[in-house]
Amino acid sequence: MIRRLTLPALLLLAACGSGTAKTALSIPVIDTLAGGIVHVKNNGPTAWADTSGWRWVSVATINPAEGTPGELGQIGAMAIGDDGTVYALQMKPATIKVFSPDGTFLRDIGKEGDGPGELRYGFLGIRGDTLVLQDSNNSRLTLFLTDGTFLKTVPSPCCYSWPRLTVDSAGRAWLPGPGTGDKGAWYLVRMDGTTADTLLMQPLDDFRKAKTWTVTTKRGGNTMSMMMLAPMQPSTTFEPRIDGMIVSGHSSSYRFAVLRGATDTVRIFEASAPTLPISDAMRDTLFEKATNNSDEATRKALRESAKKDDIPHTWLPWTHMSLDRAGRLWVTLPGDAGEITRMQVFDRNGYLLGDVPPPHRKMLFDTSAWGRDRIAFLDEDDDGRPVIRTFRLQTTLAK
Repeated sequence: MIRRLTLPALLLLAACGSGTAKTALSIPVIDTLAGGIVHVKNNGPTAWADTSGWRWVSVATINPAEGTPGELGQIGAMAIGDDGTVYALQMKPATIKVFSPDGTFLRDIGKEGDGPGELRYGFLGIRGDTLVLQDSNNSRLTLFLTDGTFLKTVPSPCCYSWPRLTVDSAGRAWLPGPGTGDKGAWYLVRMDGTTADTLLMQPLDDFRKAKTWTVTTKRGGNTMSMMMLAPMQPSTTFEPRIDGMIVSGHSSSYRFAVLRGATDTVRIFEASAPTLPISDAMRDTLFEKATNNSDEATRKALRESAKKDDIPHTWLPWTHMSLDRAGRLWVTLPGDAGEITRMQVFDRNGYLLGDVPPPHRKMLFDTSAWGRDRIAFLDEDDDGRPVIRTFRLQTTLAK
């Protein structure tokens, strides 16, 4: 039995400057599937039409001059405080660089090493006034106050590589690591180092079904091999939400699931996305980008293994997804401008709010970090030096 959701009038009509109705918006169709799973089908945007809604506004471009204390090295992870302060985990030498909301360098936190208050490479999260560093090399969590005060170090499980460290509303750090069989697991670790829960991840079968490139390199007496997906292969993405749920999507369809654990689906939401061709010129661009590794040995091995014919002739329905601190899902869609041509946002219930113009193609990449009302992400300047860009979300509807 399908029931229709009644939304407030604001979500039904987009008003023009004179206050008269301009465009009728969509009402999602909500159904309850077997097992009590809520299904949300979006037939269009519910909050604003076209791109007349929310906006991303540039706040700062963080690019301190060479030789200054704030100069950026290799940045591996970032976090943003509620006030907009940016914390960037630098890998070499290992330290946390702190910048004010307007991009002014403030201080370094911690230094490279293995002792108390020292750190190596890892992942960075934040909750309130506490920075949480998963130090992968030492299998531990290191906690600092945002003013730089060292609090403590506690043991933690270790460790898969993951782009962002989520600290949920219950104060648990979500740490990815080995599970059972071919499954990974989420270890939900309290700030005292105890594991509150362990959740198996969804098994990933992307590499068995997609076109892959095997890259083999020799360094000294060692031979190393890695496997990577060819561009535009459908794959699974999943990310913890701050309320303890997991949001998952497979890029072969514009459909997402909210899960409690690896298999307990509580909500499914979807929308429509057009099937669009990839031009030959764009396929050339994708191929060059995928094989142009900065390491010469890896680049050579990629060129020997990679085949442009492995790149499909049609775009995936969507290309990147990421959850903000409010639990909203941001998704990029491909088109004439490449893999990030459009951006759409869903609220935590799975209702498609509308399109938001993407301010930059790297916005939802792995090194991005969400604050309360803003995002920071890593980019490069014209000389190849690292740059951190921050944008603030303007949620008043455009007139």
